[in-house]
Amino acid sequence: MANQPTLVGSRYELVERVAEGGMAIVWKARMRGAAGFSRLVAIKEIKIEYRTVRQYIQMFIEEARIGTELMHPNIVQVVDFVAEGDTHYLVLEWVDGVDFHGFVRAFSLLGQPIPWSLAAVACMGALQGLAAAHERRAPNGVASPVIHRDVSPHNILLSASGIAKLSDFGLARARDRAFTVTAPGMVKGKLGYFAPEITLGSTASVASDQFSMGCVLWEALACARLFDGESEIEVFQQIRSGQIKSLRDQRPDVPERVAQAVHRALMPTPEQRFPSARAFAAELGECIRELGGGLYDATERLATAVSVARQTLAELDPQTRISASQMNVATVSLQIDVNSAHFGGPTLAMKSQDQGDSD
Repeated sequence: MANQPTLVGSRYELVERVAEGGMAIVWKARMRGAAGFSRLVAIKEIKIEYRTVRQYIQMFIEEARIGTELMHPNIVQVVDFVAEGDTHYLVLEWVDGVDFHGFVRAFSLLGQPIPWSLAAVACMGALQGLAAAHERRAPNGVASPVIHRDVSPHNILLSASGIAKLSDFGLARARDRAFTVTAPGMVKGKLGYFAPEITLGSTASVASDQFSMGCVLWEALACARLFDGESEIEVFQQIRSGQIKSLRDQRPDVPERVAQAVHRALMPTPEQRFPSARAFAAELGECIRELGGGLYDATERLATAVSVARQTLAELDPQTRISASQMNVATVSLQIDVNSAHFGGPTLAMKSQDQGDSD
């Protein structure tokens, strides 16, 4: 912990560094209170080289602002925001579990596909968190949705109790703010989860977030990349075409109704998709109730599977991130000019040990 304060904000004791990304470091920390009160938290700190860069500081502050307004059990909660010395610290809920990428990878290491009901209940929870962001209202009561803009497997955290939590609103944008760190004609995020309209220059929307979640679920069930080109340009062109490979061709045991729900979320135009993230979540819930043994049982199985996944990753793939709090680092993989398909990234890329095949 050399050159790092032992305490942040007088009451957060840094325990260990758990992740380092393109623009931030994440610490496991312990919040100290009166009468021996103690609680684990995650603390995100801007890296020293970015502490004077205005756009990064703005993005960090915006994440804190948005996070405090999104109080939902399926969203990683912002606990505190501390300005100390020459930097800022974002204090977040500590989620003890795995991210969805690691969860699916654990099944792969065990040589078996993820049960469809487990993937569906995890994504259903994340969609409920996404719906809360999309349905946000400004203090004056006017609808002011928060668009996540970076929905991906690494940003869905699964707790040991079987609860899915959407994390990393570092790229999010609220409709009541003109805040932007992206130049006109440029988009940011993980290329493989872009919606077709984004590649055509449209602004990110609730519908594009829904497409990204559909892509996450398709890949989890198919055990394959949805858009898998030999170059970034080829992937970009595949997404822009709007052509989606059949899920049931990849995974015949997935029920037809589940496959139809996934493909509806992946329709090429926003108008063809579910009317909302909540509607997508509701359809997955109905599939689980009717075909997957019920929501309660699926959640219980998910909790058990998270524990197995953590053990599997620790034993068979120790380089894989197994602490969910690590995914509170903002990830910006590519900066793309949609008119020329010029790729300028990775500019703020967070490169984990096992993330090389997912950007």
